[in-house]
Amino acid sequence: MNISQPLAFLTRFSKPVRIIFYIAITVFMGLFNGLIGLMMHPGADFFSREHLMIGAVMALVTIVLCFLTEGHIKEPQSGDSSVSAGFYAWFFAFFWTVVIIMSLTWNISRQKNENIQVATSEARTIFDKDLVYYHWATNHKGVYVPISETTPPNPYLTHLPESTGTTATGVPLTLVNPEYMIRQVYESGTGKNCVLGHITSLDPIREENAANAWETKALHEFEKGKTEVSSVEKIDGQPYLLLMRPMVTEAGCLKCHEGYDLGDIRGGITVSVPMGLLFSIYHKNVFLFSLAHVSLWILGLLGIFFGSYRISQSMQKMEEAEARTRAIIDNMLDGLVTISEDGTVESMNIAAYQMFAYNPEEIIGKNIEILIQFPDTGNSADGAQNPDETRYHNIRGVVGSQKELTGLRSDGSPFPLEVSLSEMQHGQDRLLIATIRDITEEKIRETEALRAGQLAAIGELAAGVAHEINNPINGIINYTQILLDDRDPKHPNAEMHGDIMGRIIKEAQRVAVIVRNLLSFARQQDETLKDVRIEEVIEDSVALLKHQFHQQGIHFTMDVPKDLPFLRGNPQQMQQVIINLLTNAAYALDQRYPGQSPEEKKLEIKSTCVTADGRKMLRTTITDWGSGIEQDVIDHIFDTLFTTKPPGKGTGLGLSISKGIVRDHRGSLSLKSKVGGPTVATLDLPVGGADNEEA
Repeated sequence: MNISQPLAFLTRFSKPVRIIFYIAITVFMGLFNGLIGLMMHPGADFFSREHLMIGAVMALVTIVLCFLTEGHIKEPQSGDSSVSAGFYAWFFAFFWTVVIIMSLTWNISRQKNENIQVATSEARTIFDKDLVYYHWATNHKGVYVPISETTPPNPYLTHLPESTGTTATGVPLTLVNPEYMIRQVYESGTGKNCVLGHITSLDPIREENAANAWETKALHEFEKGKTEVSSVEKIDGQPYLLLMRPMVTEAGCLKCHEGYDLGDIRGGITVSVPMGLLFSIYHKNVFLFSLAHVSLWILGLLGIFFGSYRISQSMQKMEEAEARTRAIIDNMLDGLVTISEDGTVESMNIAAYQMFAYNPEEIIGKNIEILIQFPDTGNSADGAQNPDETRYHNIRGVVGSQKELTGLRSDGSPFPLEVSLSEMQHGQDRLLIATIRDITEEKIRETEALRAGQLAAIGELAAGVAHEINNPINGIINYTQILLDDRDPKHPNAEMHGDIMGRIIKEAQRVAVIVRNLLSFARQQDETLKDVRIEEVIEDSVALLKHQFHQQGIHFTMDVPKDLPFLRGNPQQMQQVIINLLTNAAYALDQRYPGQSPEEKKLEIKSTCVTADGRKMLRTTITDWGSGIEQDVIDHIFDTLFTTKPPGKGTGLGLSISKGIVRDHRGSLSLKSKVGGPTVATLDLPVGGADNEEA
């Protein structure tokens, strides 16, 4: 039985501290019964035999429990159950212990009170009997008895003529009044278990009748109107029940007690009943009660802890099964969402939280349409326009099938999903189980494959067109050169014709350069890296776009030194990156200055050598003074399929592919901008030497 769980807090303390705690709790339990006795009977003896006996038993049981507890204490482990019946077991054990202690205390107190009541009843009976004798003697104005050593003449009755007398035979007699008679009766009982009596007064005639401290207190109580006082006191070290009642002046008393009026309290009679035998029986009963209660307490604890153990085992098995299931669900690569019948999200696994970029408290209890856009089925019941009913039918339309839908992340960005929705019965409720898979990468691969096919087709077409154009261009250049060489210098228009033919040759050569660059860009290259000059890549890229810049009215400047070091890379891929950055810059300029050509509509390329992260890098910056980009757009600008261009203007792949190419070249690509300000694209690529060392 693992009882250490509810006492896990004890592991925070060292063993010596725990031992001090055990000693303190043992001492407290040993004194507990005595403390209860003092609270119920403030005048009781704290170190009485019954208190010591019960305290010893409870201290012994506490010591056993402390040893048991210490033997089962262990450090809490990460796999321990978060919910345990142990706490409730200890709570019920504590409650059961309190009930047993209260029951034992009540029974002991009841037994003691019963003994006191028995003694009190006996004392009252004796008092009433003595009072009958007293009244009989009073009614007969005393009795005459022979004078002896034990019964001498009463010196306090000498003022009475009839205080003495003789019998017919001459035996001397003395008058014995009621008090004298009662006193002699009490004095005759001298045994250990004999009842004692004492006639007393606050103003006694006889010195021996003077009141002790207890009797004095009782006589004062009589003056306040009390008719009986009793308590358990010790006489010569033995317990006695002392009971006192007042002596009221009657007509027969006035003969001996002058100065009193009828009804006055002359004193009192104390009856002392020995309690030794009753207390002996009481102690035996206390032992039996204690033994019975301890037995019940132990049986109750065994039942509580055994039941707690069985419950804990069942709970542990359930929690292990639940933890195993939860671990399987949380380690799934696909998202799993449970949805109530009305579309409320009830739970999600870790993959789903990561997929939608939500925290649990942000989404649990919200509608599933915050995460997934379900298609409008258009078949709400009876044509109802209730949004809840429409939403219900839209969700139900996907149950039992696998569909591609659109998901929404916490920032509102959409992404493609493959959703399988099934239905299950859970008690009285019906739940929908959605298995969700992010197919963004698949869509990217499909788009890239389509784009690659399109580019390949365009490349083949461009290569064919270039070949077809290349021959006529060469013919134009050659024939024009022949005409230029054969012109008549004496012809009045010879200079003009020479200039025109020179222009034809120059423009044809420019077309030939464009065709050659187009062929180079479209030609399929292997992935072998080689030394590349960045100025050649930039010049080839600009050559393809220069005419477009001229048509758009873009003022273009380039600052690329000729003595820059070589790069190690694929020139076609580098050219693809440069062209993508240049076309994006041109688009931004045209958005800000459509159809215009102000001085501010400019684009600038610079290249220089820098050192970054301990490596020598060649940095190329492309700066445009276009419309600028907002920061939240920059945060996602390199995401796949993310674009701010209208349909037909962009695919959302250019910058994503460019960043991948730069990363493959062990470089970096970043973008800085603000709305209305310049946009700077920074391309850092390692120079050939540094890269060769890494290779």
